[in-house]
Amino acid sequence: MLTFRDYITPEDIEAVRRISSSTGVFDSGDTEITVELAHDALLQQQNGMEEIAHDIRFLFAEQDGETCAYACYGHIADSDSTYELYWLSTHNNFRGQGIGKKLITRLIEKIQELGGSKIYIKTDGKDLYKPTRRFYDSCGFRVEALLKQYYDKNDDCYIYSMCL
Repeated sequence: MLTFRDYITPEDIEAVRRISSSTGVFDSGDTEITVELAHDALLQQQNGMEEIAHDIRFLFAEQDGETCAYACYGHIADSDSTYELYWLSTHNNFRGQGIGKKLITRLIEKIQELGGSKIYIKTDGKDLYKPTRRFYDSCGFRVEALLKQYYDKNDDCYIYSMCL
């Protein structure tokens, strides 16, 4: 049975590493960023917002008690009700089961509960990320901007959004 939780535990730091590493999409630098964000989210949860420079939240999906996917997101500091999805990842062993879409659906609900009215996502323009971009399209997000050579000379940035 698939369940969701919106709090982070110390064990989740390694779960984030394991999930990110399994994808074949994130490189080691990306994986370390997700682990650092998980660590920061844990500190934020334990000590309050003043410990961290920006809002970092995680939503986890668990299949039969095993953490299999996560969404890392946060409130955009200089906005009233806008959030950004920073990272979304499903463990490779759990792909193709609809977990990512269910996680997005629960994320949208959670952001609405928090008073959010819009979500942004930035993603890579490389061919490796075509399935990711198709996924966001299929979830109802729309490309709002394309930033040429954002990540690198031959690597654009797609900015997706959804009004809630």
